[in-house]
Amino acid sequence: MTSNNSTESKDPSRKSGPLRRASRFFYEKSTLVTALLATSVFAGYLVFFLMRQGTAFEVANSSVRSLGTSLGFGQAEILAFLAERSDQMINAYINFNQVWDSLFGLIYGVMYVVWVSLLYKPYSQKVGILNLLPFGQVVFDWLENFSLATLSNQYLAEGTISSSTALLASTFSTIKWVFSLLVYGVILVGIAMRIVGALKRRRQH
Repeated sequence: MTSNNSTESKDPSRKSGPLRRASRFFYEKSTLVTALLATSVFAGYLVFFLMRQGTAFEVANSSVRSLGTSLGFGQAEILAFLAERSDQMINAYINFNQVWDSLFGLIYGVMYVVWVSLLYKPYSQKVGILNLLPFGQVVFDWLENFSLATLSNQYLAEGTISSSTALLASTFSTIKWVFSLLVYGVILVGIAMRIVGALKRRRQH
């Protein structure tokens, strides 16, 4: 009993929650190589998979290619988006949201987490789980995708959509983009901190 207690006290990760353990994992494993690799996977998936899947429900001269790319949208915009597409195209859009775009969220989330972890690695004790911030964007992206798929299925079945679900989808989309702006801000601040730190070290030498 005594040895087990002493082991736990020497290993703080045993007492920390899953978020802190995940945060510590990314701080430890994130390097420039893994960041560049994650970015390559992101770019490759975007160009060779996501964009190609998007053509299945693309309408020529349409002002909105996908609802998730706009900062919030109303019930009228959703209905207009669905009305100008065939049932086959709407089914493709449902599949896009449930599979391809949801996987894309995980890919860009990991990429951003790795970059933030790399930039803030010297300050990890001070900033804590800040490196997991991009996963907040992923969660609301998934919620948005689920809501849009639900609305699309409802439109196919009933020819109309729920105003409350439409509001939820719009809210999730807005929060997703707020998280996105926060992530970009954190990355820019991290780059600035790294540059300032490098300049200070150079002056000291």
